[in-house]
Amino acid sequence: MSQKKRKSLIKLHRQPGLYLKETGTIKGRGVFCTTAIKPGTVLEVTPAIILNEKATDAVDKTVLVNYTFSTGKVSMRTRRQAKLKNPANASAVVMGMASFCNHCENPNAEIVWEEQDGSLYYILRATRAIPKGTEVCTTYGQTWFEERNIKK
Repeated sequence: MSQKKRKSLIKLHRQPGLYLKETGTIKGRGVFCTTAIKPGTVLEVTPAIILNEKATDAVDKTVLVNYTFSTGKVSMRTRRQAKLKNPANASAVVMGMASFCNHCENPNAEIVWEEQDGSLYYILRATRAIPKGTEVCTTYGQTWFEERNIKK
């Protein structure tokens, strides 16, 4: 590929010291850190698999429903590649640690989506200081629990 045609590359990344551990609660496994993490630290950058509406409906009937995220707005190129008619009814399977981040009303991390060359990537970033041994949590949004008839 020539330099003129090459777009900036998204470098995959995982912060050293993240690990999975049983939380000892109904949440099951969660992501924890072996060292303190500063606010703004990028914890992970990894791709996601986009599921069109039909695939989303199929996955919603399986345990994978708990590991999918709403795609939000995506470009026409990505819509064509993934055969999306209505991105609001589509989802994405995150391929990294963020899929194991549990929900918290006051999360210490956030997921930001980035799209490039028809692919979706997510960036997991610390929103505040995370002390050593602490669980890394995000928010699932206002409707996630309601849609699944789960009490928080």
